[in-house]
Amino acid sequence: MRIRTLLLALSSIGCWSLSAQQPDFKISTSGPHHVVQGHFMYVLVQGQVLTGTADMFGNYVAPAVTGAPTGTTVLFVNMIRFCCATSLWAVDALNPVKISTSLTTPLGAYPITITYTTAAGLRRSTTYTIFVDPVGTLNPRHGRPFPPAPFLTGLTQWNTDRVTFGRMHCTPNELTLSQANVWYYDGERVYYQIADGTADTSWNACALLEQSIYRPYVLSGNGWLNGYEVFPRGLAMNYQRTGDPLSRQAVAELGELGAYSSFPNAAWMIDWSVAREVAYGIEAGLEDQALGATPTPYFQDQVEMLFGDFDQWFVSKNASYVQPFMVALAAEALIQYWNVSHDPRVPPTLQKAVDQLWQQSWNGSCACFLYYNGDGTTSQAQDLNLLIAPLYGWMYQQSGDGGYRDMGDQVFNSGVKGAWLYGGKQFSQNYRWSDKYVQWRLAIK
Repeated sequence: MRIRTLLLALSSIGCWSLSAQQPDFKISTSGPHHVVQGHFMYVLVQGQVLTGTADMFGNYVAPAVTGAPTGTTVLFVNMIRFCCATSLWAVDALNPVKISTSLTTPLGAYPITITYTTAAGLRRSTTYTIFVDPVGTLNPRHGRPFPPAPFLTGLTQWNTDRVTFGRMHCTPNELTLSQANVWYYDGERVYYQIADGTADTSWNACALLEQSIYRPYVLSGNGWLNGYEVFPRGLAMNYQRTGDPLSRQAVAELGELGAYSSFPNAAWMIDWSVAREVAYGIEAGLEDQALGATPTPYFQDQVEMLFGDFDQWFVSKNASYVQPFMVALAAEALIQYWNVSHDPRVPPTLQKAVDQLWQQSWNGSCACFLYYNGDGTTSQAQDLNLLIAPLYGWMYQQSGDGGYRDMGDQVFNSGVKGAWLYGGKQFSQNYRWSDKYVQWRLAIK
């Protein structure tokens, strides 16, 4: 009688009904929705427990995908690499799905069905629409192609500042691995670029000073650093100049063993929020390959994931916000990839980026792109202009449309005027690749 009374009491306050509920889950998805015919994409799938706990569903949850178009293959990469080949260990495990199209896959929209079946036979499904697209093309040019270049008003100050502040930061005071210092954003690369741009070899000593703090950091971790701390270009430039085998080793470790180059877990790399890390992994691989290495087995996967980030930003538009300077860093990697592949997807992808960044994020009052704080608010970020300007210069070079150079000149000139260069990090980010804008706006191939 006492037990029955207790059960009735628990039921009256909802505790018994909660414990008696059957465990249930749904399937969540994220990632890009568009793939160019003949290429592949990654989608992230995960079971989300609604009632009960994940262990109530047992191990060996079997996923399946149906409705994919002809000429398409579907691969559950983590199941093959880490677990059970045909099943997941747990219903809520991250499950990256590789969807590969062929040149014969018909163009169009395809609502595919993703189904999970538990060991006990509980089945849940969701629909995810993919679009198989043709290779894009650049929008037509307007007006005279490659009009004569006007004077770049910020160029004199840009040249002066890189020398003045370059000397200021070439000091042992910055030889700690603080992200406030000049090594961050690749100070060694920046100093070698100043040496080349000024034809003054004394800057090489500043590059070596930065190398003395960064290269031991790379080698001590066998290239396994935080994904936002991967800076291979300066090390590669040192090896090309000196033949130093330790620099070659460091580039190889970053390009082959790093968290975002060795591809340990595809699930880490699909979401747009890690685009910078994926981009840096691609750049590390490209620098390694430029010095004679063969691509890792997963190099092209990284590239396709970066294309997927641009889809999430500018085509499917399922990213919660678009950070302009992160787009620019991702674009730098795609441009470097284009230099060796001439992949025809790159120019139209980046054209979407420059057009939409200008429409959505350019703020005329500060002559800068907005910085998105992640909480729905924005701030002005004139100091990041010089990370973004090269993207407009490259698009001008590819298209000949003087409008892109006009935009780029505004970005560059305002960035030079508003740059705060007293911080080492800020100095490096401003001079990381702004020299490419100076080159590309003149349409020099």
